[in-house]
Amino acid sequence: MIIDTFERGAQYPLGECWSALYPELMELVRQGENLPDGRYLLAGGPEKGGVAANVESYEPREESRARYESHDRMADIQAVLSGDEFINVFFLRGDEKESMRDEARDLAFYEDKPACAARAHLTPGMFALVMPGEAHMPCLRAASGRVKKLVVKIPAELLAAPHSL
Repeated sequence: MIIDTFERGAQYPLGECWSALYPELMELVRQGENLPDGRYLLAGGPEKGGVAANVESYEPREESRARYESHDRMADIQAVLSGDEFINVFFLRGDEKESMRDEARDLAFYEDKPACAARAHLTPGMFALVMPGEAHMPCLRAASGRVKKLVVKIPAELLAAPHSL
C-alpha cells in the first residue's frame, strides 16, 4: 500500500498506465467537493487501456458495521475529496475465512477482522493505493459526517511494482 499526497503521487514510477492517468486524475482531484458524483474515464477508459474513476458522496460507517474486502486483479486508488475517513489495511496470509467472493466483480469479503491492521486517516489531498493481497476496510467514520470520495480501479498488471521514493 502507498499512502501519500497527490502532490507527490506523480513521482512514483508505477509504469505507463500511472503516468497516463495521473494528469487526468489530478484534474478531477482539483475540483474537490465540486466534482459531481458519477463515473469518469481516465486515459481513454477501460475500453482503450485506461481506467474508470467513481465519485460518490456518503456517510462514513462505524468500524463495527464495516468489513474487509480485497481484489485479486485490481488495485484501488482511494481519495477523499471532501470530509475525512479512516481506511484500515492488512496483508492477506491466505488463511482468512471469506464471507463472500464474486469473481466477476473481483471482490472478496472476509468474516473476521484481524487483531492488528494499519490505519490511515484520509483527508483531501491524500490518496491510498491498495494492491491485490492487501485487504482493506474503507469508508470508516473519522471526524466528518459526510464524505465525497473518488475511487479508481486499476488492473494491477498495468502497474509497475511500487517502491518507496
